[in-house]
Amino acid sequence: MSLNIKLVTPYGIEWEGTAELLSFKTVEGSIAFLPSRAPMVCQLAVDKINIKSEGKNYYFAVHGGYLLNDRELVAIVADAAEKPEDIDVERARRHLERAKELIDLAEDTRDKADLSAQIQRNILREKVYKEHR
Repeated sequence: MSLNIKLVTPYGIEWEGTAELLSFKTVEGSIAFLPSRAPMVCQLAVDKINIKSEGKNYYFAVHGGYLLNDRELVAIVADAAEKPEDIDVERARRHLERAKELIDLAEDTRDKADLSAQIQRNILREKVYKEHR
């Protein structure tokens, strides 16, 4: 038995298939699914997802979203999901440095939160690129 997984973003289906293992991080902590997992709905953290399918690992930098497991399908709906080979690490580094500069200058709480989210996403991009490219 295996997990049927569909990873979807506003830009389309990023990955679809069967897997032996799915590991990810929610806003409450790390979780891994094996086949026959009990149903679950959770909010994803900005972190990487690992899908192990046919002995191969697929990694994605996921920028938040939700996961629904109903025994038939694990549906991952994410704001963005980037494969290591699709990440422009130099661009991520530039955006990271710029956001770090601007966060100290931001006076509005909303601006600080947006910049903090940018920092988190670009740190994740750099991490996934380094570890899995």
